Amino acid sequence: MALSKSTRQLVSLKLAETGVMAGQDQLLDALDPREQRSICMVANHLSVRPSTVSKMLDILERRGWCQREADDVDLRRTFVRLTPEGERIRLHVRRVWGEVNADLMRQLPSDMVSDMSAALHQVEDVLMTRLSRLR
Repeated sequence: MALSKSTRQLVSLKLAETGVMAGQDQLLDALDPREQRSICMVANHLSVRPSTVSKMLDILERRGWCQREADDVDLRRTFVRLTPEGERIRLHVRRVWGEVNADLMRQLPSDMVSDMSAALHQVEDVLMTRLSRLR
């Protein structure tokens, strides 16, 4: 828990310079400028409720980072896609993530990196499975 919290705080501080707040980075990463995605699809990907995604999208939409579109066939469904500005911010988010990961890995002995990476991926898989059951 402490590792997750510290990493999240470091990433949040680096992203705050561009106005990206905690959680928005993951939402931006779940969107695509070339493909519209349903709010339910995004919520499932993030393991959160659709209402949570909708609230976060309100902020991103006001900033011009995404746009929502009604489904032509089923008006109850809403799709979302990144705008060009949203894609620029998304690329920045991914760059920051990569820099933080690279910096952390440089601090560890090379023989630890692959074992630790594999173990963390297993922990992530377990957590995602548990989250999907609880939602």
